[in-house]
Order: sequence, then C-alpha cells, then structure tokens
Amino acid sequence: MEAEVLNISPLVVWTVALSQLLTFGLTVWNLLASGSRANARTLDLHGETLRALEGRLSAVELSLREIPTRSDLHALDKQMTELGGALKVMAERLRPVESISERLQEVLLQEGRK
Repeated sequence: MEAEVLNISPLVVWTVALSQLLTFGLTVWNLLASGSRANARTLDLHGETLRALEGRLSAVELSLREIPTRSDLHALDKQMTELGGALKVMAERLRPVESISERLQEVLLQEGRK
C-alpha cells in the first residue's frame, strides 16, 4: 500500500489570499466608517448648538412681543403733550399763590424787625 501524501499547499495559498482580502476589506471599511463617525459627532454638536439657538430665538421673540408698538408710542407721545399743557396751566394758576407767599414772607420779615 502506498501512502498518499496530503498536499495542503493550495489550501494555504487560498487561506492567505482570503486573509489578505479580508484585511484589505476591513481597512477600507474602517476608513469609510471613521468619516461617518466624525460626521455623527459633528452633527451631534450642531444639534446641540441648534437647540441652544432655538432657546435664544424664543426669548427674543417673546421680548419682541412685549415691546410697545408704534401706535403705543404715539399714544404715549400724545398723553405726554397733554400733560405738558396741563403743567403749563397749573404753573400759571400757581403764580398768584407765589405772589401771596412772597408778600407774606415780607410781612413776617418786617414784623420780625420790629
């Protein structure tokens, strides 16, 4: 009986070739996936920034709703003009009172000298 020699050299060649192909494929995959991971991190940062800006925008919109409108300022201007006129009338009406107080002060000073 002759013993046959088992030749595994073709199997070794195919195993090495498959190993090299698998290594190459994983390297390409890692290169491509690393960019997507970096993009995912960047997108997360942009999302956080966007949420912060949305909060700031809401605060600005709220404050804009609270400020007086053009018609409100016009009404306020009209009321201040009316108030200025009323103060002028009051100043005119207080002039006689001022005269009386000055005369009373002079009388009191003259009585104090006696």
